[in-house]
Amino acid sequence: MFRPTKPEDWEPYRDIIGDLYTMMKLKEVMAEMQIRHHFKATEKQYKTQLKKWNFDTKYTKASEYMAMIKTKRRRETENPPKQTRFVLRGRPVDPKDITRFEKRALKKGMIKGDEWAYDDDEDVEDLEYDTPPPEPSYSYASSSHYQY
Repeated sequence: MFRPTKPEDWEPYRDIIGDLYTMMKLKEVMAEMQIRHHFKATEKQYKTQLKKWNFDTKYTKASEYMAMIKTKRRRETENPPKQTRFVLRGRPVDPKDITRFEKRALKKGMIKGDEWAYDDDEDVEDLEYDTPPPEPSYSYASSSHYQY
């Protein structure tokens, strides 16, 4: 079993870990590395290394959700109010996930109405937003041309 002690110990495994991490959860990556490559490191070591390599982009961070909530709230108060859809690191963010995080943040006291206990105004890299196009509306008058 090989246990990494220096940063350079990780380099030969960088691509393997990166590929596995795109398909698996961290615990599964750790197990796979231990079984197939006899490479054993702690969860903290993996997290540190993934962050260093910028591979820690799989999950949405609290600061990213907070930036989305602030943007969403700001756009909802504009005249006229705008709906917002978000794309983070090239992937669309499900509005249900944002709502779920917002509810939890309110419960935990991270957000109190319009006050923000979690004040992190830094720009979030790779976060894009826009106004979604209006949903097509269907009416029976325009869509049915049945003759009886």
